[in-house]
Amino acid sequence: MMKPKILLIGGIGAGKTTLKQRLLNESLVYLKTQALDYSSVFIDCPGEYLEIPRYYHVLIDASFGAAEVWALHDATRRTCPFPPKFATAFRRPVIGIVTKVDQETACPEVAEGNLRKAGITGPVYHVSAKTGLGIPELALHMAGLVGQPEK
Repeated sequence: MMKPKILLIGGIGAGKTTLKQRLLNESLVYLKTQALDYSSVFIDCPGEYLEIPRYYHVLIDASFGAAEVWALHDATRRTCPFPPKFATAFRRPVIGIVTKVDQETACPEVAEGNLRKAGITGPVYHVSAKTGLGIPELALHMAGLVGQPEK
Protein backbone atom coordinates (compact mmCIF):
# COMPACT_ATOMS: atom_id res chain seq x y z
CA MET A 1 0.00 0.00 0.00
CA MET A 2 1.25 3.48 -0.91
CA LYS A 3 1.89 6.01 1.82
CA PRO A 4 -0.55 8.91 1.80
CA LYS A 5 0.71 12.05 0.11
CA ILE A 6 0.08 15.78 0.42
CA LEU A 7 -0.82 17.79 -2.68
CA LEU A 8 0.85 21.22 -2.83
CA ILE A 9 -1.00 23.84 -4.86
CA GLY A 10 -0.41 27.56 -5.22
CA GLY A 11 0.48 30.27 -7.67
CA ILE A 12 3.78 30.67 -9.46
CA GLY A 13 6.49 31.50 -6.92
CA ALA A 14 4.33 30.74 -3.87
CA GLY A 15 7.10 28.61 -2.35
CA LYS A 16 5.69 25.10 -2.83
CA THR A 17 9.00 23.45 -3.71
CA THR A 18 10.93 25.44 -1.10
CA LEU A 19 8.44 24.45 1.61
CA LYS A 20 8.68 20.81 0.54
CA GLN A 21 12.49 20.97 0.70
CA ARG A 22 12.38 22.54 4.17
CA LEU A 23 9.93 19.98 5.57
CA LEU A 24 11.98 17.10 4.14
CA ASN A 25 15.25 18.59 5.50
CA GLU A 26 16.66 19.01 2.01
CA SER A 27 18.89 21.85 0.81
CA LEU A 28 16.86 24.91 -0.17
CA VAL A 29 17.50 25.11 -3.89
CA TYR A 30 15.24 27.07 -6.22
CA LEU A 31 13.92 24.73 -8.88
CA LYS A 32 11.15 25.63 -11.31
CA THR A 33 8.67 22.77 -11.16
CA GLN A 34 7.88 21.76 -14.74
CA ALA A 35 5.35 18.96 -14.18
CA LEU A 36 3.71 17.05 -11.34
CA ASP A 37 6.52 15.91 -9.07
CA TYR A 38 5.88 12.94 -6.78
CA SER A 39 8.18 12.58 -3.77
CA SER A 40 7.89 10.25 -0.78
CA VAL A 41 5.50 12.69 0.90
CA PHE A 42 4.38 15.37 -1.56
CA ILE A 43 2.79 15.85 -4.94
CA ASP A 44 4.28 19.18 -6.07
CA CYS A 45 2.46 21.03 -8.86
CA PRO A 46 3.66 23.83 -11.12
CA GLY A 47 2.06 27.17 -10.26
CA GLU A 48 0.74 27.41 -13.81
CA TYR A 49 -1.72 24.62 -13.02
CA LEU A 50 -3.50 27.04 -10.68
CA GLU A 51 -2.99 30.22 -12.67
CA ILE A 52 -4.28 28.82 -15.99
CA PRO A 53 -7.90 27.66 -15.52
CA ARG A 54 -7.77 24.97 -18.20
CA TYR A 55 -5.37 23.06 -15.90
CA TYR A 56 -7.65 23.03 -12.85
CA HIS A 57 -8.68 19.47 -13.71
CA VAL A 58 -5.06 18.32 -13.28
CA LEU A 59 -5.04 19.63 -9.70
CA ILE A 60 -8.39 18.03 -8.94
CA ASP A 61 -7.29 14.71 -10.48
CA ALA A 62 -3.98 14.79 -8.55
CA SER A 63 -5.87 15.29 -5.30
CA PHE A 64 -7.31 11.78 -5.52
CA GLY A 65 -3.82 10.48 -4.69
CA ALA A 66 -3.52 12.74 -1.66
CA ALA A 67 -4.60 12.57 1.97
CA GLU A 68 -4.80 16.37 2.14
CA VAL A 69 -4.40 19.42 -0.09
CA TRP A 70 -2.16 22.28 1.03
CA ALA A 71 -3.05 25.58 -0.64
CA LEU A 72 -0.13 28.03 -0.49
CA HIS A 73 -0.40 31.80 -0.83
CA ASP A 74 2.65 34.07 -0.96
CA ALA A 75 2.29 36.76 1.74
CA THR A 76 3.90 39.33 -0.58
CA ARG A 77 1.30 38.81 -3.29
CA ARG A 78 -1.70 41.12 -3.09
CA THR A 79 -3.78 39.38 -5.76
CA CYS A 80 -5.35 35.99 -5.21
CA PRO A 81 -4.42 33.15 -7.58
CA PHE A 82 -7.32 31.02 -6.32
CA PRO A 83 -10.85 31.39 -7.70
CA PRO A 84 -13.60 31.92 -5.10
CA LYS A 85 -14.53 28.67 -3.29
CA PHE A 86 -11.90 26.69 -5.26
CA ALA A 87 -11.12 24.54 -2.20
CA THR A 88 -14.62 23.07 -2.39
CA ALA A 89 -13.69 21.32 -5.66
CA PHE A 90 -11.52 18.87 -3.72
CA ARG A 91 -12.84 15.77 -1.98
CA ARG A 92 -9.96 15.91 0.47
CA PRO A 93 -9.35 18.25 3.42
CA VAL A 94 -7.72 21.53 2.35
CA ILE A 95 -5.57 23.63 4.65
CA GLY A 96 -4.06 27.02 3.95
CA ILE A 97 -0.42 28.00 4.20
CA VAL A 98 0.73 31.60 4.02
CA THR A 99 4.37 31.60 2.88
CA LYS A 100 7.15 34.19 2.93
CA VAL A 101 5.85 35.83 6.11
CA ASP A 102 9.43 36.95 6.89
CA GLN A 103 9.57 39.28 3.87
CA GLU A 104 9.51 43.05 4.43
CA THR A 105 6.54 43.47 2.06
CA ALA A 106 4.59 40.56 3.54
CA CYS A 107 0.94 41.09 4.38
CA PRO A 108 -0.14 37.74 5.84
CA GLU A 109 -3.61 39.01 6.73
CA VAL A 110 -4.38 39.70 3.05
CA ALA A 111 -3.05 36.27 2.05
CA GLU A 112 -5.07 34.49 4.73
CA GLY A 113 -8.18 36.45 3.70
CA ASN A 114 -7.65 35.33 0.11
CA LEU A 115 -7.33 31.70 1.23
CA ARG A 116 -10.59 32.01 3.19
CA LYS A 117 -12.32 33.44 0.08
CA ALA A 118 -10.97 30.42 -1.80
CA GLY A 119 -13.09 28.27 0.51
CA ILE A 120 -10.54 27.13 3.07
CA THR A 121 -12.31 26.67 6.38
CA GLY A 122 -9.62 24.61 8.13
CA PRO A 123 -6.39 25.78 9.70
CA VAL A 124 -4.13 28.35 8.03
CA TYR A 125 -0.43 28.18 8.91
CA HIS A 126 1.90 31.19 8.57
CA VAL A 127 5.42 30.07 7.66
CA SER A 128 8.83 31.10 6.43
CA ALA A 129 10.90 28.33 4.88
CA LYS A 130 13.96 30.56 5.14
CA THR A 131 13.76 31.49 8.84
CA GLY A 132 11.88 28.39 9.99
CA LEU A 133 8.97 30.36 11.45
CA GLY A 134 5.91 28.09 11.70
CA ILE A 135 7.76 25.10 10.24
CA PRO A 136 7.76 22.93 13.43
CA GLU A 137 3.95 23.21 13.73
CA LEU A 138 3.48 22.37 10.06
CA ALA A 139 5.95 19.46 10.31
CA LEU A 140 3.94 18.10 13.24
CA HIS A 141 0.75 18.35 11.18
CA MET A 142 2.51 16.60 8.27
CA ALA A 143 3.74 13.77 10.52
CA GLY A 144 0.18 13.21 11.72
CA LEU A 145 -0.90 12.67 8.11
CA VAL A 146 1.94 10.75 6.54
CA GLY A 147 4.31 9.77 9.34
CA GLN A 148 7.95 10.82 9.41
CA PRO A 149 9.52 11.42 5.99
CA GLU A 150 12.21 8.99 4.88
CA LYS A 151 15.73 10.32 5.26
